[in-house]
Amino acid sequence: MEEITVIFHGTNGWYTSKTGYTTCITIDTPDCFIILDAGEGFTKIPDVYPSIQKPALLFFSHFHLDHISGLHTLARCQFEGGLSIYGPPGAHMLSKFIGYPYTVPLSELTYPVTIMELVEGRCNLQIPVQTAFLVHNQPVFGYRFELSKTITFCTDTGPCEGILTLGADADLLITECAYLPGQENPGWPHLNPEVAVRLATEARAKRLALVHFAADLYASLDQRSAIKNIGPQFSDVIIGMDDMVIKM
Repeated sequence: MEEITVIFHGTNGWYTSKTGYTTCITIDTPDCFIILDAGEGFTKIPDVYPSIQKPALLFFSHFHLDHISGLHTLARCQFEGGLSIYGPPGAHMLSKFIGYPYTVPLSELTYPVTIMELVEGRCNLQIPVQTAFLVHNQPVFGYRFELSKTITFCTDTGPCEGILTLGADADLLITECAYLPGQENPGWPHLNPEVAVRLATEARAKRLALVHFAADLYASLDQRSAIKNIGPQFSDVIIGMDDMVIKM
């Protein structure tokens, strides 16, 4: 079976700190290179993958700064097969962010880049992708990638039907975990570990990985690791740490 390599380059939410860089995850498949969000973790990609020959596809959940700030290092990347950027409505504004006076513009990169706004539902791209709106204070997309293994990515969201739809029977469900155990704030929708586990169970996901830990709340890695101690249902949960590698 074709091997898939998932790397958590950045697992913090809001800002980079001693616990990690802000959110960026890559999924390396035999046919394409998938990038999930481009927080500061994105800056690590050229060191791990000096040259990427296959097509690269970058999917944005939304456009808060902690998910796009790594774009200022696009000029360091070698996407020899080109880079296609996808996101929810509003994605085209990235063409203004990726340019002067902020950073090197798209037209001066050494590889071709395209930007496309996606609609909710199944998308006809190079790979089978399904999107769904999540619940946040800005439009946010979750993604389901149907590869040789099914991988779902849902961040910056409160509990919602979109997570269940995208995460149904997924081999790996990656969700955020911004809040501490027992913490909730409906006015600023995010997940705590208990809710993330409940949603993964309802979706019948085979594995759950937690990322996007709020940097101000999870001020130490020990706080993340302590999630394993909440109860037996957390024993198999993957606690995302920067530079963690999962082979599928």
